[in-house]
Amino acid sequence: MRWRPALTLAAALTLLLNGCHTEQSKAPAGEQVAIVAGGGAETTATKALDLSLSGVPNDFEVGRDGVARLMVTQSGRVLIWTFKPDGSATRIDVDPKITDVSQLAVADDGNLYISHLAGRVWCISKVDRNGRATPVIVNGQPAPTAGAQNGRGDVRIDGIAIDRQGRLVFVEDAYNVALQQAINLVRRVEANGHITTIAGRAGVLSPKEYAEAIVGSVAPPPGTRATDWPLPGLGELDSLAVGEDDTIFVQAHRGVLAVAPDGTIRAIARRRDNTAALVADRPFTREGEALDADPRFIDHASITADRGFLTMPVTHTQSEESRSIPAAFRWVGEYSDGQRAIIEAAGRRAGKDRLQQILRIVRPDGSVTTGAWAVDGGAVRGGNLYLLIRGDNNQLMIGKIELPN
Repeated sequence: MRWRPALTLAAALTLLLNGCHTEQSKAPAGEQVAIVAGGGAETTATKALDLSLSGVPNDFEVGRDGVARLMVTQSGRVLIWTFKPDGSATRIDVDPKITDVSQLAVADDGNLYISHLAGRVWCISKVDRNGRATPVIVNGQPAPTAGAQNGRGDVRIDGIAIDRQGRLVFVEDAYNVALQQAINLVRRVEANGHITTIAGRAGVLSPKEYAEAIVGSVAPPPGTRATDWPLPGLGELDSLAVGEDDTIFVQAHRGVLAVAPDGTIRAIARRRDNTAALVADRPFTREGEALDADPRFIDHASITADRGFLTMPVTHTQSEESRSIPAAFRWVGEYSDGQRAIIEAAGRRAGKDRLQQILRIVRPDGSVTTGAWAVDGGAVRGGNLYLLIRGDNNQLMIGKIELPN
C-alpha cells in the first residue's frame, strides 16, 4: 500500500505551508509607538497630549530622570518645552535677545544650558525657569573674563554637554583666516573654573597635513591620545553626548568619535566600507558594524547616548522606485485624529523625497541598526527610543518605543 507515503508527504506540505503562514503572520505590521507629546489642539496646554506643538526644532534631549526637553524656534522666539513622565508640559520662553541657538544640555540637577550666538560672538548660557539667560562661556572663555583673548581669536561653539560630574563640555571651532584653516577642540570647564582641552590638537598644520587630517579625522589609530589628534575642518564637530562612564561622544561630519575617561580617542561610527552596513527594511535588524555605517547627519539634530546605545539622526538615499517608508517602520497604535494627521504628513513628505531622514542606532556590541524612518531627531534613555517627527506647518510630535533586548 502506497497511500501512507503520499499522505505523509501531503501532511508535511501542509505543516510547511502552515509554518510559513505563521512566520508571515509574525511579521511586524509597524512600530508600536506611544505618543509622549503633541498632536493636541491647545497651544498653551499643561498636559503633553493636549498640546499643539510647533516650531523649527533646534535640539531634543531626554534627561536621566526621563524628562524630555525640546528646544524650538517659533516666530523668532526660542522656546524650551519640558515633558515629564507624569504627562505634564511646561514651556520656557528664553530671553528674546537670544534668537540663534545650537544645542541644549541638561545637568542632572535640572539646570539648562544652551549654546547660542550673541551678536557676532558665540556663547554658552545657563537658562533658568523664567527664561533668563546668564552667560557662562563667551568666545571660549569664562564669562567674567570674556573680554580677554583666548589665543585662538573668535571661535564658534556648537556642541555642548554636561558630564556625570556636572562639568560643562563644549566644542570650540576657531578659523585662521590667513592660513584658511579651521581647528576644532573639545574643551571642559573644570571644578575650579579653569578650561582644559580634552580632545583635538591646537596649532598650525601644513597644507598637506591639514588636508590629510580632514580626511582621516574620524579614524584615529588605537590608543591615540585625544589631545594629540587633530580635528580640523570648518564646522567639523557638531553635537556632544555623554555616556554612563563619562565617555564623551563627538559628532563629526564624517562619523562619531569617543573620548574615553583615560584620555584616548577612538572611532565609533564612520565610513570604512559604505556597502557593508546597508539600511534594512525592518526595524532593529543587525545591519553590520557601525564603523561601516557612513553616517550623513541631519542638520541641527544631535546624537545621544545611554547604556551603551548611541543614536545617530542621519539621511538615507532611496532609489527612485522606493520613495516610501518601509511598512515595518510605519507607526501603529491608537491615535487621535490630530496625532494621526502628523504621522501621515510625515509619511507623505518622506514619499516625495529620495533623501530620507532616519534614526540609526549603534549598539553596545558595535553593530548598527535602524530604529525609525521619517524623523527629525531622536534620543535614547532608560531602554526607550524617543522619536521626534514633523507634520505640516511645522507641527511636531514626540513618540516613544521600547528598545528590543
